[in-house]
Amino acid sequence: MQKINNKLNLLRELMAQRSIQAYLVPHSDAHDSEYTSDSDERLAFISGFDGSAGIGLITNTIAYLWTDSRYYLQATKQLEHGWELQKLEPGVPTWVEHAKANLKGQAIGYDPLLISHQLKKTRGASLEDVEFKAINENLIDLIWTNKPQDSLSEVIIHELEYHQYPTTKKISQIFENLKQKQAKSILISKLDQIAWVLNLRGNDIKFNPLFKSYLYLKDDNTGTLFINPTKINQQVKQYLTENNIEIKSIQDVFNEKFINTAVTPAEINHRLIQQVEDPIVLNACPIELLKAIKNEREIQGFKESHIRDGAALVHYLGWLEKQLLDGEVLDEFQAATKLAQYRFKQSRNMGLSFDSISSSGANAAIVHYHPTENNKSIINPNHIYLIDSGGQYLDGTTDVTRTYHFTQPTVEERNAYTRVLLGNLDIERLKWPQKSKIHGGDMDVLARRWLWEANLDYGHGTGHGVGYFLNVHEGPHGISKYRTEVFQPGMIVSNEPGYYEEGKFGIRIENLILCVKVNNQFLGFENLTYCPYDRNLINLDLLSPRDRNYIDQYHAVVRKTLLPLMEEQIAKDWLIKMTEPL
Repeated sequence: MQKINNKLNLLRELMAQRSIQAYLVPHSDAHDSEYTSDSDERLAFISGFDGSAGIGLITNTIAYLWTDSRYYLQATKQLEHGWELQKLEPGVPTWVEHAKANLKGQAIGYDPLLISHQLKKTRGASLEDVEFKAINENLIDLIWTNKPQDSLSEVIIHELEYHQYPTTKKISQIFENLKQKQAKSILISKLDQIAWVLNLRGNDIKFNPLFKSYLYLKDDNTGTLFINPTKINQQVKQYLTENNIEIKSIQDVFNEKFINTAVTPAEINHRLIQQVEDPIVLNACPIELLKAIKNEREIQGFKESHIRDGAALVHYLGWLEKQLLDGEVLDEFQAATKLAQYRFKQSRNMGLSFDSISSSGANAAIVHYHPTENNKSIINPNHIYLIDSGGQYLDGTTDVTRTYHFTQPTVEERNAYTRVLLGNLDIERLKWPQKSKIHGGDMDVLARRWLWEANLDYGHGTGHGVGYFLNVHEGPHGISKYRTEVFQPGMIVSNEPGYYEEGKFGIRIENLILCVKVNNQFLGFENLTYCPYDRNLINLDLLSPRDRNYIDQYHAVVRKTLLPLMEEQIAKDWLIKMTEPL
């Protein structure tokens, strides 16, 4: 019997009524967010695929999903009947190329709230003979029964004691940076930028302390926050008033006229830009760089929150190893839940910074795998275990990955682990002349060269920026061949090379590192993460005396810093064992 996908059939009926032959469903929201609220997970609803990157194109006969190498295995598992995976790699047509070849003279519909103005312009131009047609009601929403409601949780103030960076100062700096453009106002739609400028945090998107809104600022230090007003309590209302920010309903932004206002077309959705007359076009929003360079208080917060986070992680790992070696049967989801409990106990904790990637054996080869109550595996102590996790704290955001083997690893696993570790250390130990203006594209090869030597590699970037009690992923800097933002002191970046053997195991080692001044002329990195590497997986033959010494010094610091915070004997014993000299 042939399977029928009713959701696709209902969608195709709506497409026919609107005279379109295809419909585009990006993984996105009206604010160009990487991680979206449950009510914005339209691609997951229509396709079954819930990764954080992807785009769906539904035609009259077939539905296609395009995603990148991090998600191939996940998409293969999750895509529902009637869907076909298209890999984002050389030789495979992109959705635009596919449309040009197969939809000539036809129309593709899209929701202008979910496509940035820049994307509309570039894709629209390259589609040539295919009409790219804005449809103001979202067709997925029309067929989504039991669609989750938007969160109504209240916005909170991120108190000055945690960042020492008042909103008035931030607004002045934004306009200082816009002077050359002679912009007297700016319209902002990215949620982490809005939260950062206003020193407010919310709870609209899981793991990301954001609130859905738009922000209009003027160079006289006044502004308007467009938000659901029920989310603003008396205290926050008073705070906004003191900062000369008025509150209007979020829908009102589409009735306003903004004249000669600065906008970033890559970030602002195509629907909202219709409200801007004579826009001043920015290639990059100045907030991105201001937000990326942490001040002294934020750096102190990052350091302190990483110590508490390291204590939580070591308690968990000590507990996990003992359970497994005692023959307890544990699944990946139970383990992740236990780790979360250790984090929630830490002072100033505000939850997790993303879904924990608690993965055993072959699951560790799925880069963005995360176990759920209904999709999980038993942790096999004879296989590699990879845990990539993080916490949100009032004084920082953490993101750390460790890979362990609790019994006897294979030669292949030890060699791969050691090469990944050497790549990680080579990035961390790098020093460079500040005047050379070095960016992530210049250094990415250092993380890979040990792997390349053995004909191995990994398909993702090496590092991303991290927010301060904000998004775990932020720009504009990062470490990958595509990153061109020059490193400056105060920037924090993840350092996370890996290696993945499909169907067998995955390895990743991730620390957060801070760009610092080494002296008057040179910059370098300082490791902020406190958690032992796996001595059991290190092949000493691949290490130079300098490497061994460096790892020993790190382990000595980890032990000295975390030992006083160990509340359980098991954790204490595990920490001491794991930080012995190699």
